[in-house]
Amino acid sequence: MTQSEITDAILKIASSKKHEDIELEWMHYLQSKLDFPFEVEVSLYSYSKALHDGDIVKITGVEDIIDLYGMLMKIKKGRKTLYCPLAELLVVDKKSKNYKIIEAYNEWEMNG
Repeated sequence: MTQSEITDAILKIASSKKHEDIELEWMHYLQSKLDFPFEVEVSLYSYSKALHDGDIVKITGVEDIIDLYGMLMKIKKGRKTLYCPLAELLVVDKKSKNYKIIEAYNEWEMNG
């Protein structure tokens, strides 16, 4: 599935065209389609002082939707459990299905 096909599928099943309803469908989609855990690189980080640009961490799940930040992911840095907006994380393995899914979400979020 291409990034635009993923986004189109989400838009078709959303209960309305309101941003928050589409975001909720994205949350369900990410929870069911991503293979957890997986490595990401922190980029443009501003949510917590415990993370820095370039840090490699593992996403372990989808935590919540935050109005200001979008999709909030549960991550592990060493033994610490932290939270970070998905838009501030880059998938390390660009050949994985997770990469394509997250790129589709980030593109929708930037344009939505």
